[in-house]
Amino acid sequence: MKHDPIADFLVVVKNGVLRGKTYVDFPASKIIGEILKIMQKKGFITNFKKITDNKQGFYRIFPAYNGKEPVLKGAKRISKPGRRIYTSYSDIPLVMDGFGICIVSTPKGVFEGEEAKKIKQGGEILCYIW
Repeated sequence: MKHDPIADFLVVVKNGVLRGKTYVDFPASKIIGEILKIMQKKGFITNFKKITDNKQGFYRIFPAYNGKEPVLKGAKRISKPGRRIYTSYSDIPLVMDGFGICIVSTPKGVFEGEEAKKIKQGGEILCYIW
């Protein structure tokens, strides 16, 4: 059985937003931290903080809302453990006609699609968020 923490993370955040939660918790990892930084920068979450415990720790994530309407409408995992999807920087897709973002893991780090195009780095397409 394969384990996909990025897909689990997207489901936990999406379900928390759909339920109107003020925060959701998710186990900490380096890649999830990078994705959270991008989500905060793009306004999908208001804040997040790492809470340490005697194990790996966890992130407390605070989703963004416009009144009672969530900013995050959906998220989709693209590259999966069984089928990796790679792209060159010139072929990084536009998500929801520019209303969403594409998160790409490049050799220089994890970037939002537009940033990866600017630095001319392709890589693995992790997910779409809109």
